[in-house]
Amino acid sequence: MSFLWGASASHFQTEGYGQEAELGLSDWSNWSHQPGNIADGSVADKASEFYDRFDTDINILSSLNLNAFRTSINWAALLPDAPEKGSKRTPNPKLLEYYKRVLSSLQDSGIKTFLTLFHFALPSWLADEGGWLSPRAVDEFRYFTEILAKEIGQYVDYWNTVNEPMVYVYQGYVSGYWPPGQKCDYFSAFAAVRNLLSAHAEAYQVLKEHCPQSPVSFANHWRPFIPLRAWNPLDHMVCYFRDRVFNHLFPFSISTGRFELPVPLSHMQEFRSLNGEIKNLKDSMDYLAVNYYTREFSLFALSWPPDCFGRQAEESFLKVSDMGWEVYPEGMYKVLVKDIAPYRFDANMKERPVVITENGYAQNFSPDMTEGEWSLEDHERVDYLVSHLISVHKAIKAGVKVIGYLHWSLTDNFEWAEGLTPRFGLVRVNYFDQSRSLRKSATEYAKIVKDNSIPVSFQLKES
Repeated sequence: MSFLWGASASHFQTEGYGQEAELGLSDWSNWSHQPGNIADGSVADKASEFYDRFDTDINILSSLNLNAFRTSINWAALLPDAPEKGSKRTPNPKLLEYYKRVLSSLQDSGIKTFLTLFHFALPSWLADEGGWLSPRAVDEFRYFTEILAKEIGQYVDYWNTVNEPMVYVYQGYVSGYWPPGQKCDYFSAFAAVRNLLSAHAEAYQVLKEHCPQSPVSFANHWRPFIPLRAWNPLDHMVCYFRDRVFNHLFPFSISTGRFELPVPLSHMQEFRSLNGEIKNLKDSMDYLAVNYYTREFSLFALSWPPDCFGRQAEESFLKVSDMGWEVYPEGMYKVLVKDIAPYRFDANMKERPVVITENGYAQNFSPDMTEGEWSLEDHERVDYLVSHLISVHKAIKAGVKVIGYLHWSLTDNFEWAEGLTPRFGLVRVNYFDQSRSLRKSATEYAKIVKDNSIPVSFQLKES
């Protein structure tokens, strides 16, 4: 099999499905329309209009020589109504047909598909019931998965059940920047993680039943945590807990089949009820889907009650993107060679392939910018892309079975609580008329993909 070169996206960030905002179908649509929730005051009502322009974007993928694309399914719009006792719901036929057209078009273009089932947006009715804390959440996710497996399974090459579960629960229950907007509610955060693991396990069983040839995984956001003060044992403790929970809790639970918080959390009365075996969870992961962007410095902070997770440091020691994320390609190598090592082989010692499902660089440009050459000469993104690809290549030479790299993202999109201002796209989107323009990073990436190698000039620059 040839190396998978591609790009990633998600439905809410790109589609601009009109009825979602008009009818308030998802928690994210409702959240983004509440004043103060989005940093730049923008909304995702149109985003980059992938719903109406997917043919254009698929043609761009092909023009860039890419052979893989990752996107997600709009659960809220596909099944917008709450279940009623004794009634049988059917999915939105118009939307189902749309996804069949998108996926079949990708297939006809020779592009492998990665499909994510849950990429942060919930049906509004389920969010109102408590979201991933609702007793119905896991069964609803299984029902949603069954519909997709039966209706569009033939078009999907790789499945992701859940995208970045720990990012999702952190932003929703600890920082409060995402729906449901709760702060420092660690019990709800961990309870949501357990239910997400159960949902993943149920979805895995459904997908293996209906699509046995398609590998299934979830996308984990990996972030190296570095103690701000190397001499301070409390900063090291904070990094241990952040790493153990943020990076390892989900994949470790899948490896063991059990949800176990690290000591002393596992022994605390508040969390003890969450620990234990999860049905069908063990080994429910066919490949490793790695999202990587940056590292994070952390430190212990005095508080009452004491918080073993400390806080993120404000200091940076390397070049940062406009999102404030350090450019640290060495972290990609560390994640691939060291951090994911416990999960590279399943219980039968079969090696799991690795796919980089997200990696990218943001530059800030106001959503109302239209005319001119702004952002097209994105040298910083080119440098970020190449330096991280060099780290991926080094990991492959070190023996890691990396089979694909999907850049985040193909086009500019709605970046959650930050809005439309951060631009991650290889392709610039003029939000006024939705015109697409290739950035320098797109053309450089296309050359790398065509040659299946990094130019010597870039390698010399990095060495």
